[in-house]
Amino acid sequence: MTSTRPPEGLPVLEAGAHRDAEAGSCLMEYVSVLAGERFTDRPRCTHPALAAVAWQVNDAVSSTARQQLATRAVTLIGLGRSTEVEVRPIVLETIARAGLAIDPGNRFFPRLLRRLERRAAAGPRRRGRGEDGRGGRMATLLHVGPVNHACAHLLVAARVADLDSAARDRMLIALLDDTIAAVRDAERAATPSARERVTTS
Repeated sequence: MTSTRPPEGLPVLEAGAHRDAEAGSCLMEYVSVLAGERFTDRPRCTHPALAAVAWQVNDAVSSTARQQLATRAVTLIGLGRSTEVEVRPIVLETIARAGLAIDPGNRFFPRLLRRLERRAAAGPRRRGRGEDGRGGRMATLLHVGPVNHACAHLLVAARVADLDSAARDRMLIALLDDTIAAVRDAERAATPSARERVTTS
């Protein structure tokens, strides 16, 4: 029998939101604890679009696979908070590409990619309230809703592709890892290196 216990020193992650740490924790609630914030599944240290992916993956994977997610918690602290990077399009593109990889005939994901391409082609625009992932309810409407919607289509695609539990777990954990990597790479690219700062100063 496969154990659902996490590696020593890490918490047992559970699906859903929890009242407090004693009642259990999901991945993002664990992030809030590590970051020194109040106990919540919406810590300010992580962009809400990234948090939404983490919620979806946390709740959709098996109990055994869920315990692997705790090792991603530290990486999520502070991620997506660069003012130079638009996080939501990166997250949505990663979800769309994951969906097409398992269900090439899906119609939703190509439409989503085309919308993202048109948005990118339009160039930078002035950010309104909540666009940077801050702003409470407005940020939730702008970022969490679209990501949850795309993830719902991804889970449908997984059923269409007839993925078994193990394959679905691998796909979802890879989605979280790919999303983290894509946002991290974008932030690094947007931040001038120490050498560049010296050269231009």
